[in-house]
Amino acid sequence: MNLIVPQIEQAGATLVAISPQTVKQSFFMHDQHKLRFPLLSDAGNKVARQFGLTYRVHAAQEAIYRRAFVNLPFTNGDDSWELPIPATYIVDHDGTILSASANEDYTERPEPSEILNSLSMSF
Repeated sequence: MNLIVPQIEQAGATLVAISPQTVKQSFFMHDQHKLRFPLLSDAGNKVARQFGLTYRVHAAQEAIYRRAFVNLPFTNGDDSWELPIPATYIVDHDGTILSASANEDYTERPEPSEILNSLSMSF
């Protein structure tokens, strides 16, 4: 996504990511990956929940995370073991959702070129 930030801005839009990670963890992620766009913290998945995008990690997946030292309670600042379903929205200046994509399979996400195409048709 870093690579298409200039084209997004050229189209008059802004790219923003939202994560349930704590502010401190979001800052670390932003710095570690040298993100060229804001990474906002959605404590307790409040925003994701409003969009119907939260799920509790299944016990088997939680066990895999624990064995791999993925500490969601530390990273997200709560013991819920809840994650958001990855989603992409294009929102107009007045708050109207012009395009939406969400998929429970986190490996299936819109390609940057698809996002740019949707953006060019929307603005």
